[in-house]
Amino acid sequence: MSQPLLPASIPEAIAALHADLPDHIFTPAFKDACLYLDRFVGALAVEMARDLGLAVGTTHAVDSLLAQRQWSEAGRLALRWLFETLTLYGHATPTGDGWRLEHLALPTPAAAIEAEALASHPRAAPAYEVLRTAAAALPAVLAGTVRGEDVLFGANTLSLWFSYFSNDNPHYAPTNAICAAALARALPPASRILEVGGGGGSAGLAIAAELAASGKPPAFYLFTELQPAFLRRGARLLQPALGERCTFAAKTYDINQDPAVLGIEEASLDAVVAVNTLHLASDLVPTLRRLSRLLRPGGALVLGEAMRPEHTGTVHLELPFALLDSYARVQLDEDLRPRPGFLTVRQWQRALAAAGLRDVAVLPAAIQRCAELYPGFYAGAVVGRR
Repeated sequence: MSQPLLPASIPEAIAALHADLPDHIFTPAFKDACLYLDRFVGALAVEMARDLGLAVGTTHAVDSLLAQRQWSEAGRLALRWLFETLTLYGHATPTGDGWRLEHLALPTPAAAIEAEALASHPRAAPAYEVLRTAAAALPAVLAGTVRGEDVLFGANTLSLWFSYFSNDNPHYAPTNAICAAALARALPPASRILEVGGGGGSAGLAIAAELAASGKPPAFYLFTELQPAFLRRGARLLQPALGERCTFAAKTYDINQDPAVLGIEEASLDAVVAVNTLHLASDLVPTLRRLSRLLRPGGALVLGEAMRPEHTGTVHLELPFALLDSYARVQLDEDLRPRPGFLTVRQWQRALAAAGLRDVAVLPAAIQRCAELYPGFYAGAVVGRR
């Protein structure tokens, strides 16, 4: 039987490896919430495999499943996620041509784990709802009867995403907090900042609070987002949080566009910041290069990102995004970006260097070792200087 790669508890040694982070990010309550969600995702993956009729004792390959069952190509990334996640939990073993499904034993149903988790951590509810919604959508996406975007980002689910991409959600807030801490350390007082892909404003709120606490409130903040409802909500929340002394603007912007459309002069900003956004760039290095041209010499590009563990390949909270067409429509590169979606630490380092940025660093500095000990450790920030 295959052994799980994800430990049943978070190793205590990890605490010493993220000593360069503020103490308020990885609290005991947060770690407890993570362990509940870990159990839930493992159970959910087993239930998904059962629902899809995947045979135990058989080697499955994504290509052959898509062909034999006449499933839609739109489900490819989600199928890969499923097999990698089953491997993470010890239910499957990678082979040269796919994954051998070892067993689908399920001691506790996902719904029971969720109920227990939310009794202790009610603010974690959006993470469970998003994952359940995505799991329920997978058969229809594979059948080609629905698009992931329509199920997950339709009019009826926007409020769910406002709750998910929130600093009240313990499973999303750490990336915002780490990015804000990295930005505050990189900036001078009275800085000029561009945020791209600002979503509903939760990253901006974390940044505003961290800069105020550091005695570095910004002088100028341009908040950008592509989705109109997110742009309106983010601007409404963020402007008062930055204070009257900060010149604030909000504009629609697609990260695949030339940032010249924003009307920002080159070499005029102290920082460009983004949280869980730049991994969606269609052509990553040119996008990074274009954004970096807006930075003054010494200015910082600061990216808060979920970092893919190298040794497992899976981010076990990635399922909803793996169902989106936009997640897959990216240009791949064997060294910089061999697969769509989240990048590893080394891939981010190479991408920023290829874009001409220097002094590339990550926070926490030992994030790769953290992920080796506990491959549910994803939250980090990468910083490069012009």
